[in-house]
Amino acid sequence: MTNLKTLFKRLKYNTRYLIKANVEIPSNFRVFERRNTNFHLFLLRECIPHTDGDTEIDLNKQIQIFGKFTDRYEISNDIFSNYDFYNKKLKPAFFNIADVKVPYEASRLQYLQKAKSGNIDVNKFSSIYWNSPMDVAIRNINLIFHLFNIESDRKIAEILGNNTDLISAYISQHYEFIINNLENKGNVVGNHYLIELTSILLTIATFNFESAQEDWQYYQNELLLELNRQFYEDGTSFEGSSHYSVFVTEALIICRLAIEEMDKNSVILQKIDKIIKSNYVFLSKLMNKGELSQIGDNDSGRLFYYAFDEDAPLKMNWLFEIIRKLYQKSNFYDEEEKFIYDIKSTVPSFNNFQKVTHRQIKVFTKDYQSYCFKDFGIYIWRNDDEYFSVRCGPIGQNGIGGHSHYDQLSIECFTDNSWILRDPGTGTYTDDIDTRNKFRSLDYHWGPKAKIQFPKEDEFDCFKLNYMSDGEILQFDKYNFLGFADFNGKRIYRKIVFDDGVVSIEDFSNNAEIEPYTSWGEENNGIKVKFSNGYKRIS
Repeated sequence: MTNLKTLFKRLKYNTRYLIKANVEIPSNFRVFERRNTNFHLFLLRECIPHTDGDTEIDLNKQIQIFGKFTDRYEISNDIFSNYDFYNKKLKPAFFNIADVKVPYEASRLQYLQKAKSGNIDVNKFSSIYWNSPMDVAIRNINLIFHLFNIESDRKIAEILGNNTDLISAYISQHYEFIINNLENKGNVVGNHYLIELTSILLTIATFNFESAQEDWQYYQNELLLELNRQFYEDGTSFEGSSHYSVFVTEALIICRLAIEEMDKNSVILQKIDKIIKSNYVFLSKLMNKGELSQIGDNDSGRLFYYAFDEDAPLKMNWLFEIIRKLYQKSNFYDEEEKFIYDIKSTVPSFNNFQKVTHRQIKVFTKDYQSYCFKDFGIYIWRNDDEYFSVRCGPIGQNGIGGHSHYDQLSIECFTDNSWILRDPGTGTYTDDIDTRNKFRSLDYHWGPKAKIQFPKEDEFDCFKLNYMSDGEILQFDKYNFLGFADFNGKRIYRKIVFDDGVVSIEDFSNNAEIEPYTSWGEENNGIKVKFSNGYKRIS
């Protein structure tokens, strides 16, 4: 019955797009006039620096897509499965067939930020390159970055012969496409629309054209609305993911530079500053050995690709360097203080509950501080070298799931220069639904060890969380944590106590069969089952 239901869903999904007209790629578009700008100097210096050292990166020899090398750029296929998308209708369903994100990733043109030689032929771009408006928006951002590089006389690869007039015209084509295909409809409007708005505002700040001022007012207002929708009161992102938090922070850095260029007195600047600074603190507390923990999804998407290390995809120090340069006079101490507070509420009696006690962990050898990111839903205890966290809070995208995982009450621990407990990462998305669901499952995280039968996930709901509630926090301070969540209707509480650097963990339930962890992940670098240190990079 399940297979039949899935078959009908697949037929319905594909039929909808078979009868729908293909996305129209603009053929008549405006030619934009370059503005006299200042903000591009910061981008060139801090966000897309292009060194003139000995290293030559050739577009035709040294391109990696999700860690895999390819010897050509204009690809239309999934290089992991060799499935070719070139002649496919736009917006088809490729669940369990191939990964459409691979040609999407190539379509972004992000490699132009690094390459010093090679040539990209836009005439070889397949229609799939226009499938995703967000990816078109990222390509447009990279075209503008490339234009800045041309103007600065850097040694760079070529697209459209690096003719600035042709590139400007190409950018105007992209702009026309983006504003006509905005992803601002549906149950959840998320990071896709935010990136599209970023591309629009960057374009207007860079060029002058007939509708520029009118467009600027409208899309700046749209950005303000999205900031209120997509970010919590404390400035953290509603996507439910640490790495998507980096992605949207990159976008807001670009937005800030563009808006300040156009209007230094814009009321939106203060809002953006608050969000960027909040995420500076939030993300910095999730860093260990220069790597960012993977809370929720990580699709390895970058706007400042120049700083992205394909061999160390979790390294994120470059982001903090950019933010510090953006706010040279800020020390971020005031911003950090707002995340240091206690939570106290009524604690239930566990007299009739099953209790399991897990093996203790020696974490802290010196003093530490506790941080409360209640809006995002993660609680952190750490010093410079030692780290412990527990996830407990809202499910991403206002309860839909989105880029959240089945990770309520899941813990991470880094001590003695090694991982004891570690989030598994993402693996992949729609090309392998089984892998997708395993990496976001309770079984792959260090949450409660419970015998709970979860229904089989619908492959068309692989960005929804149907069988887990929001986490609820009851107690939090430097020495204690107590919270709970429901897993397929089974409520489990987790209590954590810190005593002289030793962490004690207990779970309680009156309707779920729970078990203790008698060992953790010390022998496997903190990994419970498998680990993915970036999209498709599965150990």
